[in-house]
Amino acid sequence: MLTSSSLNPLPTDGDCPLQPVKLLAQRADYTTCHIYVPEDTHRLPAIALNGRFYSFFRSLNDPAKALNFLLKLSIKGNQVALTYTRQSHVLWVYESDGQLATSRGKAPKVLSSSSGPANCWVIGDRQPGYRVCSLKVPDLPGVIPGLANEQKLFSLYRREKDADATLKLGARLSQRGDEIVILCTGEGYATCIYEPGATVAS
Repeated sequence: MLTSSSLNPLPTDGDCPLQPVKLLAQRADYTTCHIYVPEDTHRLPAIALNGRFYSFFRSLNDPAKALNFLLKLSIKGNQVALTYTRQSHVLWVYESDGQLATSRGKAPKVLSSSSGPANCWVIGDRQPGYRVCSLKVPDLPGVIPGLANEQKLFSLYRREKDADATLKLGARLSQRGDEIVILCTGEGYATCIYEPGATVAS
């Protein structure tokens, strides 16, 4: 259960705004390609999602490390996408100035127009702007634990000790269209779902 000790908001001190993560569990959601970025003369491996380019950042076999990188990158203001191979989790970082690299004599690659799954927000237990609360949700009885930020309310869906199970659950929920928050603490992970009709219980 989420408790007041799960989250300890801190002042922002001008930090970059938290950025969303895309958990891309389905290959149809993105297109692999190569891009150029202004500061690099070499082609970079990348993926394209809804006309936006994400360059390769890192491949990790450990899902806990992958979640930790998602947390650190999104807190620093990077928009990140996560794809999966049979043995690893692959992180890609959004390149606002990325340009598609095409080969001479070949037709331009057809890029995916999919916007991908719903946003996932990966936060730590000291994330500014989020607080633990109790919610009333129209289709659920009683009061349930959740998270609140300045704009949205999220109900607690599941707690996990295992990072891989958390990422798989998050990918499944966001793929079906649920905007989610994954809260990373020293005790494990809590997955919360956006509840547009919820109210804070008094």
